[in-house]
Amino acid sequence: MGEPLRLADQPSPQPEGADQSNRAEEAARTTPKLTVVPSPEKDPQARESPHYKRRLFSVVHPLQIRMLLQVIAYSLIVFVLLAIPVFQPLMQALDNPALSWEERAVVANDLLNLHARFWPWALGASMVVLIHCIHSLRLMHRVAGPLYRLRKVFPKIAEGNLSVRTTLRQHDYLAPEVDLVNHMTAQLQSKINQIKQAQVILALDAARMKELAVAKNDPALVALAKQMEQNLAAVKTSLDGFKTHNG
Repeated sequence: MGEPLRLADQPSPQPEGADQSNRAEEAARTTPKLTVVPSPEKDPQARESPHYKRRLFSVVHPLQIRMLLQVIAYSLIVFVLLAIPVFQPLMQALDNPALSWEERAVVANDLLNLHARFWPWALGASMVVLIHCIHSLRLMHRVAGPLYRLRKVFPKIAEGNLSVRTTLRQHDYLAPEVDLVNHMTAQLQSKINQIKQAQVILALDAARMKELAVAKNDPALVALAKQMEQNLAAVKTSLDGFKTHNG
C-alpha cells in the first residue's frame, strides 16, 4: 500500500483587519507624495484695472487739441518776434542805395554769419518748444481726463442712476469738483431711499385704511382709500425710475 496522504504546510491565515492595514502601508510607501506649492499672491496695489491706467498722450477731450494748437501758435509768434529785430537792420542795410558795394558786401557777410549762428539756436529753441508742448499736453490730460469721466457719468445720473461715482487717477486735477459731484449724488441717493421707505409705509397705511373702510361699510372712506392707493402707485412708479443700489 502507498504512503498515507499528508496535508501540505499552509500559511496561517491573518486577520482581515491586519491585511487591510498592511496594504494601506504598502500603498503609502509606493505612492509618491505630491507637494503643493502655493502660488505667490500678487500685491493688490500692483493690480491695476485697465480702466484706471494712465494714457499719456490720448486725446479724450477737444480742450486738449485747442490748448496744444494755442501753445504752438504762441511759440511761432515768439520766434517771429525774435527774428524780426535780429534780421531787419541787416536787410534794411542791404536795401539802402546809399551804401557802396564794399559796405554791402560787409553787411551780407554779417548776415551770413548771423544765419550760421541763428539756426542752431533756433533748432535748440525748437526742441525746448517741443518739450513744452509735450508737457502741456500731459498737464491738459490731467484736466481732460476728469472732464471725460464726468461727461460719462452725467447722462447716467440724468437717467436716475444715483449709485454711480466718479473716480480719478493719481495726480489728476479737478479732484475737489469731482468730490462735490460724488457728494451731491450720494445725498440724492440717501434722500430717494428715505422717500422710498416713506412710500412703503404710506402704502401699508392706505391698505389698513381700506380694510377699515370696508369693515365699516363707508363708501366715502373706501373711495378715498382707493384714490390714495392710486396716488401711491404713481409715486412708486416715479421712484422706481431712480437706481439707488449697485447691481
